[in-house]
Amino acid sequence: MNSATGDGGQSLTVHQWLRQLAPDYSKRFGSSMPERQRQVLKKILACRTPALGGQLFQCPDCPGFDYRYHSCNDRHCPQCGQTDADDWLARQRARLLLPTPYFLATFTVPEELRYFIRSHQQIALDLLFASSAQALQELAGNPRRLGAQLGLLGVLHTWSRTLIFHPHLHYLIPGGGLSPDGRRWVPARNKFLLPVKVLGAHFRTVFKTRLQKEQPELFAQVPAKVWKRHWNVDCRPAGSGENALRYLARYVFKTATANRPVQLLTEGKVRWNYRESKTGKLTSIKLEPLEFMRRFLQHILPRSFARVRTPHGGAGCIRPPKCAPIACGPCCGKSRCSRPPSRKRGTRHPTRTWNHRPSLNPQPSTLNRTGARSVRCVNGPCGWWARGTPAGSCSIPNDRHESASAACLRATHRQACLHFRPRRVRSSAGGLCPEVGFSRE
Repeated sequence: MNSATGDGGQSLTVHQWLRQLAPDYSKRFGSSMPERQRQVLKKILACRTPALGGQLFQCPDCPGFDYRYHSCNDRHCPQCGQTDADDWLARQRARLLLPTPYFLATFTVPEELRYFIRSHQQIALDLLFASSAQALQELAGNPRRLGAQLGLLGVLHTWSRTLIFHPHLHYLIPGGGLSPDGRRWVPARNKFLLPVKVLGAHFRTVFKTRLQKEQPELFAQVPAKVWKRHWNVDCRPAGSGENALRYLARYVFKTATANRPVQLLTEGKVRWNYRESKTGKLTSIKLEPLEFMRRFLQHILPRSFARVRTPHGGAGCIRPPKCAPIACGPCCGKSRCSRPPSRKRGTRHPTRTWNHRPSLNPQPSTLNRTGARSVRCVNGPCGWWARGTPAGSCSIPNDRHESASAACLRATHRQACLHFRPRRVRSSAGGLCPEVGFSRE
């Protein structure tokens, strides 16, 4: 929704800006846009519009209907992913955090290398993950340092607070690791894990060696001064790891920014507010609208690229890779130290169960997996939540919300649970008309 601002401009959300600027941006830069950016931008522009269809909800105790459009559920969309991030955070809290101090390590690269990484994202970002993890494990495995194998949880960020391309990796690391024989927990020293200058130099050496060996033709494209620069690595205590994990979860299913308001100034530029990392003060920069859109689109990752990784962690976990009893370890003698059982093929995932409650006149709450809002009826005595009510809930074992219509009408509960889907009726504007042509399944 547009709102007037004090200096005569207007404020739109990030998604509204993308929809408004997309025609001009495509007209001016469409011929040079990567195909991956075209595909993702098309999904984002269709998010929660008639192009994706929607759902019609009805409360059995109240008259009328409520229609909600489907979301694109793309990890780059500023409108989607919040519920997925909350679910991911809850799972990681249960399976990752140990009763030991944690550290948050950040790996960055020189500015001269950023353009090379942006031009070869699939290869360079994979190498960034592999080199940083190898540097951590080799330095920690040195008996003069820690003499142990670390558990790692790595998350890739490609943006800075001003939305420029700034690839860096965050690792959440427990304060210690397993001894080489896997039978003893080796704790780190208080508030110190590894020397960051030595770690940065070793990270640079591993990256250079692997790039020269695996991609010799791309190695020639890297400026020679990159290998003479210092590669910054920061490693600081993170307490119990709870706050660091919450910070990492914020952008696991989102890219660069949430759907925050961005102000249009009277001179035609947009104001981007951010907080300085060193001083903590709130400041802003002015950007041309098309430059703002370009900065957002450059953070689109290659298809199926894993942004979150757990390298060298046994079965892919931040816990110690072996589940045998560990002498003097933080989990010694506790049942939570055992690895969770693997899920058999064909069985339902415990977090992919739907509780549907159709209702009218909703109050916005959280988003479900497809972006549809969880709503509650406010007209009448029912007061049903559309999701999360234990009594009489309708459990739908489907990942796609729109495919749950038939199962939602099962006679497994007495209350009426009406789930509708729209017929493919086109309006005069060419889009799907949400007001007519509904059929009950």
